[in-house]
Amino acid sequence: MFLDDISRGVESAFKAVEKATSAITSGTFTVNRDNVLAAGRIVESQADALQDLWVDCVHSFRIDAPGTDDVSTRMADAWNDRLIGDEDSYKNRVRDYVFGLRKLAVQLGDRAKSYGYSEEEISLAFGKQG
Repeated sequence: MFLDDISRGVESAFKAVEKATSAITSGTFTVNRDNVLAAGRIVESQADALQDLWVDCVHSFRIDAPGTDDVSTRMADAWNDRLIGDEDSYKNRVRDYVFGLRKLAVQLGDRAKSYGYSEEEISLAFGKQG
């Protein structure tokens, strides 16, 4: 049935996102004077890339009902809540993850300062101008 295929596809996508997110957020790394600028650059560039992708795709998160019947419209509404409407939606989870990366980049910049790097060195290393 068409709705079963959609349901399985969406459920599979949700599980893949959750698996990828949990793997990413559970990692650790050690920062020292020799790698703090590189770590900051990596984190900042990943935040930039993810934010750009999010901005480009967020408009397409909405799912249209496959039909006009009550089940189709309610199912689409429920998926749209999960994807973009709820406080814990995937849209908001990605936004919050980008925010977390930005906070980590700031912390790495602060750590770099404590290691004696100048604002200019940090900005250049993180890929920022000025």
